[in-house]
Amino acid sequence: MNTPNLKMILETLMEDQPQPMSKDEKKQFVQEIANFSALGESVYGKGDIEEIVERVKRIVSGAERVMTESDDWMSNVAHKKGNKRMHEDFKDFMAAAEQLEQAQHQMAIAYENIGQHLSRYFNVQ
Repeated sequence: MNTPNLKMILETLMEDQPQPMSKDEKKQFVQEIANFSALGESVYGKGDIEEIVERVKRIVSGAERVMTESDDWMSNVAHKKGNKRMHEDFKDFMAAAEQLEQAQHQMAIAYENIGQHLSRYFNVQ
């Protein structure tokens, strides 16, 4: 069995250290830092989730009205059954939208915290 020598100990310690960045990697990093604020558009979400939910709600409601306008009793029963499932799916859609809003809010807070930390050390725009 080999006894650890200083070189082996140093190599073991250095394995955990990140490798130095090349000039190209540094240049790319500086560009990414400079454009950090542009990521905010995606983080904060350009689309308004509430507006999307309201639009889907109007579509579901309109579809139900159109589908049950028939004078055929049998057709209306079949459509009502299908509409029930569509309303259940809409409830799932609303719940997912609410979760998305909450996650987006948490993501925005974390993004702002990262930006504040980066701005201490780098020129973040």
